[in-house]
Amino acid sequence: MEVSIVLLDYLAGVKQLGVKTQVGYRQRLTVFAEWCALQGVELEQVNNRTVQDFLAWLSESHKPHKTGQEKISTHTLAGYVRCIWALLHWCLDDEEYSEYVKLSVVKGIKMPRTEKQVKDTFTDEEIEALFTAASRNQAHHYKLRDTAILALLVDCGLRADELCTLRLGNVTFARLPQDDSYIKVMGKGRKEREIPLGNKSRRALARYMREYRKDAKKSDVVFLSRYHTPLTVHALALILDRLKETSMLAEDAQVNPHKFRHTWATRFMANGGDVYDLSRLMGHSTVAITEGYLKSLSAKAVRTRKDHRSVLDEM
Repeated sequence: MEVSIVLLDYLAGVKQLGVKTQVGYRQRLTVFAEWCALQGVELEQVNNRTVQDFLAWLSESHKPHKTGQEKISTHTLAGYVRCIWALLHWCLDDEEYSEYVKLSVVKGIKMPRTEKQVKDTFTDEEIEALFTAASRNQAHHYKLRDTAILALLVDCGLRADELCTLRLGNVTFARLPQDDSYIKVMGKGRKEREIPLGNKSRRALARYMREYRKDAKKSDVVFLSRYHTPLTVHALALILDRLKETSMLAEDAQVNPHKFRHTWATRFMANGGDVYDLSRLMGHSTVAITEGYLKSLSAKAVRTRKDHRSVLDEM
């Protein structure tokens, strides 16, 4: 049975996955299916040796001296294996394809060792410089919007898509200072979760919404572009690039939602947070995933933990 034929049925049957997840699976599994076709590998022949040969081919084809691009990371290779696992496990549960796949073979497919890298985080000075850059915007609307965006990225650790799809009805402001203010976001796997707002992020978001997002007729999304359409992930990246340039950060400095998310996670723990609370707030399916975000938490930060407070308020 050709892998490419199975792939078409698999992709048609996993509509419950998020759109971005479906795109990622389609891209990686299409590469795998095309490689299998070139090698003459059928579905029933896929095993650990097959997958390891495929990974070796990926690594060889992505060597910098051959392609001019960066070396493929071990984390990317592991992502391919996870997609192949998902395809084969789906086949095991499907009446038409279960005869071509054995559970023992699937269990024998090994995950490549991943390099343990300490993720980069923002310093207080870099975050302050980005907020200053946002305040220098001559257009008052964008000044308030970009400040609110930075505040949520720093204080809530949102993914880019979660920030761009945040809706007006999912923002709750406390009537009294001592009450809780929070936002409700839709994360990966269509999982909804609530994230508390600190005092500074609440004030920044409330001011932007009070002055520019009173009317939900055009859109019920909180953050809009200059064309009054919902902010896209691409537009968010452009905003952060502009703020980086205005803030005069180092040319090689990375300014993206993922770095804000990792910064928030490490500061959350340094401020006295609990890893299980962090895992829930980040929308992770397991604590093990959360622990990967904490590798840059220094021993000094662990020793000086305080009672949990807002990340942005503590800066």
